[in-house]
Amino acid sequence: MLKPPSLEPLLPGRHTLPNGNTLYTFCNNSIGLIKLDITLEAGSAYQSHKSQAHAASQLFGEATAQRTADQMAQFLDFHGIVVERMSDVCSGNISFYLLRRFARELLPLVAEMFQSPVVTPNLFEAYISRRTTQLKTNFQKTNYLARNLHYQLLYGPDHPLGTYARPDDMQRLTLAHVQDFIHRHYSLAHAHLVLSGPIDDELLQLADQYLSPQADAPAPVRIALPVSPQPLVPPAHAPLPDAVQSTIRIGRLLPFPWHSMDYTRFMVLNTVLGGYFGSRLMSNLREDKGYTYGIYSQTQIFRDSIILFITADVAAQATHDAVKEINLEIERLRQEPVSDAELERVRNFMMGDFIRSIDGTFEISERYRQMVVTDVDERLSTNLMETLATVTPDQLLTLAQSTITDLVTVTAGA
Repeated sequence: MLKPPSLEPLLPGRHTLPNGNTLYTFCNNSIGLIKLDITLEAGSAYQSHKSQAHAASQLFGEATAQRTADQMAQFLDFHGIVVERMSDVCSGNISFYLLRRFARELLPLVAEMFQSPVVTPNLFEAYISRRTTQLKTNFQKTNYLARNLHYQLLYGPDHPLGTYARPDDMQRLTLAHVQDFIHRHYSLAHAHLVLSGPIDDELLQLADQYLSPQADAPAPVRIALPVSPQPLVPPAHAPLPDAVQSTIRIGRLLPFPWHSMDYTRFMVLNTVLGGYFGSRLMSNLREDKGYTYGIYSQTQIFRDSIILFITADVAAQATHDAVKEINLEIERLRQEPVSDAELERVRNFMMGDFIRSIDGTFEISERYRQMVVTDVDERLSTNLMETLATVTPDQLLTLAQSTITDLVTVTAGA
């Protein structure tokens, strides 16, 4: 097996800002770019109206009291500053990529965005039009329908992960809803700040000056996402007439937390099943049967839960046979120990994949940001290194028998 990497470079430095907030840093003086990540408790779990959090994420910082949207865009373009906005169930995030020499221009702008954000009626209406079109397009995609239905069956329709927006919801969202959400959730004083790249004393002084306002609103209560067990349901189908392909999605909520050694052992088991190009599902359904271009089995960590899902797009006429073959591979994993040779191959793949995932300062900082959002810490990496060194075929067999069961199957298509 490949030699495990040192985990020490994955831990951030810490710089205390004048207001007591922490700026987390990943310093690399060999690159000329810096990245600033600002993560807030501003995801869909906090919203009172569908797409409220998404709208706030996309419209925040588009304009301020001092700059119109055109002026903001011109400023960013002139300085080559790239801005990425995203939101998920728990968080809203805005990231800035720029040359180090433009930090003196960017950080005052960031302070301006948070001190005097403006969402004009024109910006809001343009967003509503774009989002409505996007949702209409999404509802014509089998993978989108399958994912939404799968989450709804696993989490329940009232859970934030089981709820999703439809195109007609956009007509019920108002400008006031978005402005209120930004006011309550977008505050630098309560943000999680990560700075990556060539960091020196001058940059930290700029951060002290511009990223450290006093709190102007109560900090949002960090939301938990407890899961109520849902009844096991028979296979479900999301119809999409005239679709030439179907999406299959099979999975469950896993019964252990992320810091359990059972979870990292399950990561190995899942990789055997469908976690890499040489996996059993890929060999069977792609290479042998030709049902799909790709099939994958993955786990995804959320706050308070982890989901397993197997997903593939197949020709509509092959849907039934593809589901049957997936279940056969699952049953095989529950009946026969993984061979030593296959386990060693998977160990090497997983170690190499882990090393690739931390090959770069921005990759490490993004990994850390995702850990913050999902309430994960470095115990996960430590457990994974230990698991890759010690896991046995018998442990994987026992885990498969106890865990890969009671799966919920969803298909979407014609």
